[in-house]
Amino acid sequence: MAKRWLLVCMMLIVSCMLTGCWDRRELEERASVLAIAVDVDEENEKNYRMTVQIPIPLKIAGSSGQGGGSNTDAVKIMSVTGRTISDATSNLQLRLNQRLFLGHTRVLAVSEEIAREGIEHIMDGFRREPQIRRLLWPIIVKGKAASLLEIKPELAQIPVVFIMDLIENGQKMGIIPNKTLGDFFNATSNKAMQPLLNYVEASRNEVKWKGIAIFRNHRMVGSLNPNHTWSLLQIRDKKRGGDVVVKLPETEDDYVTFRPRFVDSNLELKPLLRREEGLEAIYHCEIQGDIVELTKQGYRKGAPEKFIKEMEALIKKEMEERAEQMIVKVQKQYNSDIFKLGLKLRGHHYRDYWIKHDWIQDFRNFPIRVEYTIKLRRLGMEMQ
Repeated sequence: MAKRWLLVCMMLIVSCMLTGCWDRRELEERASVLAIAVDVDEENEKNYRMTVQIPIPLKIAGSSGQGGGSNTDAVKIMSVTGRTISDATSNLQLRLNQRLFLGHTRVLAVSEEIAREGIEHIMDGFRREPQIRRLLWPIIVKGKAASLLEIKPELAQIPVVFIMDLIENGQKMGIIPNKTLGDFFNATSNKAMQPLLNYVEASRNEVKWKGIAIFRNHRMVGSLNPNHTWSLLQIRDKKRGGDVVVKLPETEDDYVTFRPRFVDSNLELKPLLRREEGLEAIYHCEIQGDIVELTKQGYRKGAPEKFIKEMEALIKKEMEERAEQMIVKVQKQYNSDIFKLGLKLRGHHYRDYWIKHDWIQDFRNFPIRVEYTIKLRRLGMEMQ
């Protein structure tokens, strides 16, 4: 008898585990949002205007064995207003015949106007939403954020896919930083560092990456152009950055183009020699690369060894000047530790420095310098 009741209980337990997809929801029954843009409402500055990009599956190329339409037909762009992001999302749901789904959102665009006022209230709504993925890319847009969703690129059917490819390929090439929503949350929750996000400008048919937007806590305080951003990526993330174009000495309009291939950097914290107490940060950055263009024909003279040393010294001077300009801008103008220098100080000099200083304020005057080592691997193919 006991065995029979045990068998019945086991069958009941198994049947509960085999309930199937009773609450399933097909993909066609969801309105998946691929990108979100947040602007200030022009009619009421106290409200947000949220713009979303929703793909139309039946009009995407290859769906159901049919040919797709243009990038205009493949997506639906909708705008709503609300006092908060959650309020705007609720208002958007009232205009849709399907359930709104944010699990596939890949891009969050925020206008520079809102970013300079502060995005803490916006990010709080996305931080509490369980559907939002921490791997999506927050992007600061110069001008209206909605313009990033309204582009009509000829190289992709869905505009947000074009933006995703732009960022992904830039990351693989080492010229665009990989900054996700999770990275932003981590930086704003840590007193030892400050956040940064990618900064773009959108026109009718294209998107241009303009560098990075620098934040102090949740408020954007400035930006860095691509050249200064590449200096930051080299010393902080060991990324190669973009090509370096340097004017040749004793010429009017001739240049040499250096392309980094391999980057290695390390941070040294050492006591100041001119003070009784204090530290300074020295970034040692070694870059190996190639000369890919030399505009002045016949500029190379003498032995190759001498030419190589001259080019290495010329490129080293240019890159150290760029890094110095970047450091002055980040420290003196923006006072935002995007170097993650505070993490190193807190980890290795907690008692002798960290607890004795207010890093958010003292970062501005902390001594930082960069020393480059340039090694030319190839001079390019040329006729002798």
